[in-house]
Amino acid sequence: MLFVDQTFVLRSIRRFEVTLLSLTSLIQTNKVFQEMIRKVTPKAADFRSYNIDIPPFKNKVILADVNFTSYVSGLVRVAFQYLTCAMLARKNRDSPIEALNPLARRGYEVIHEFFSDVPVMEELTDLFTHFNDNWKAFIRGEDVLEDDLIHGIFMCSKLDTIYRLGVHSTFTSPTEFVKQFIYPPMPDVVDDLKLLRHIFETHFPYQEGFPIKYHPVFDEGRRQVGGASADFIMGDTLYDVKTNKKPGYNWKEAAELVAYYLLNQLEAQTYRIEKLAFYRARFGVVEYVEIADLLNKYDMDQALDDLRKFNRGWRS
Repeated sequence: MLFVDQTFVLRSIRRFEVTLLSLTSLIQTNKVFQEMIRKVTPKAADFRSYNIDIPPFKNKVILADVNFTSYVSGLVRVAFQYLTCAMLARKNRDSPIEALNPLARRGYEVIHEFFSDVPVMEELTDLFTHFNDNWKAFIRGEDVLEDDLIHGIFMCSKLDTIYRLGVHSTFTSPTEFVKQFIYPPMPDVVDDLKLLRHIFETHFPYQEGFPIKYHPVFDEGRRQVGGASADFIMGDTLYDVKTNKKPGYNWKEAAELVAYYLLNQLEAQTYRIEKLAFYRARFGVVEYVEIADLLNKYDMDQALDDLRKFNRGWRS
C-alpha cells in the first residue's frame, strides 16, 4: 500500500464524525442550537456538590496536577473514561463486553481494513487481543498488571479518537502510522492515570447494587441532532467524566448534560434520569443538578418542542 492512500483513510475515518460528534459540534458552533439549549441549561447556582462542603465550581484542592499538551490531555481524558468503566464494572460484576466502549474496536477495525498489509499491523492485532484478555480478566476480579492494562487502555484512547475525529497528523509511512497505536504511554501519563484511578476509588460515591449503563446512546430513533452518547448512568444519575484542571463552571459542558436529558425524553425515556452530574477526576468531586429542580425553574416542555422542530440544516 502506498501511503498516498492516507488521504482516503482520512476521509473514510472522518465520515463518522458528523454522527458521533454532532451534539458537541452543535453546542460549540451552531448559534441557533446554542440559543435553544441555553434557555434551559442549568446555571452554576443550580448545581450541588456531593462529597465536599465547597460549592460547585469554586476553587478546590487539585489532587492530580499535570502539564500535558492539549493532544495528550485529550488522550488521557478518553483513556480515563475507559478506565472508569473498567473500575465500575469490576466493582459491579458487570459484563466486560458491555463496559467496553465499542468505538475502540471500531477504530481498530477501520485501521485493520486499510492497513492489513502493513507488517506491523500484526503487532497491533496482538496488542489489541492482549488488551481484550486483560480487560475481561480485570473486570472479572482477577489480578492484572496495572501497567499492561493502562498500555492497552491508552491504545484504545488513540483508536477511539481517530475513529471519531480522523487523522490530524502526517506520517512518513504506513508503518509509522500504525506504530502510533503500539507505542506505550510516556511514564508521566502512566503515573497520572494511576493517580486518577486511586482518586476515583477513594472519592467516587459508588453505590453497590445500583445498575450501570455504560456509554448510553441518545437520539438513535429520531436523529434530531445526529446522535449523542454519554459516559455512564449509575442508578438514576447520568455522569460526564472530566479530567480538566479548571474547576470553574462552563456553560457548554452543562448544556451537553441537559441535551442528553432532552434527547432521552424525545426517545420516550429510554433511560431513567433524575440527576445530571460531573465527576471531576482531578479533584475527586461530583457536582450534580436535580432534574426536578430544572423542571421547576426552566421551560423544559418548550425546549423539547424546539428540539423536535430543530432543522438539521447545520449538516450542509
